[in-house]
Amino acid sequence: MPFPTPPIRRAVGALTAATALALGATVLAAPGAYAVDSSGCTKNIKDATYPVVQWDHADMHTGPGYTYKVKKSVFAGNKVRVYCTAYKKGVTWYYGKSGTTKGWMDSYAFF
Repeated sequence: MPFPTPPIRRAVGALTAATALALGATVLAAPGAYAVDSSGCTKNIKDATYPVVQWDHADMHTGPGYTYKVKKSVFAGNKVRVYCTAYKKGVTWYYGKSGTTKGWMDSYAFF
């Protein structure tokens, strides 16, 4: 014969389950704090496409800075459609699109 569950244990179990569900939903609904889209731009660029001229390749990042995650490597000769720029820590960053991937590349990739 199973023993009855005390009311306090049921209440704690329900509270734990509700908290886990709420936190899980918050984590799933929250956007990635590390990614910066075009909202990080300070100057728009109209109709510009630049070829990558860096020696082998240039990295496309999730935000305007070297500490952001690398999304893609764009190889020399490939073109990037550029939408806008941002100036961060002495470097001009370009927000653009290579293939279907959008991200940030430093000015050294193009000039």
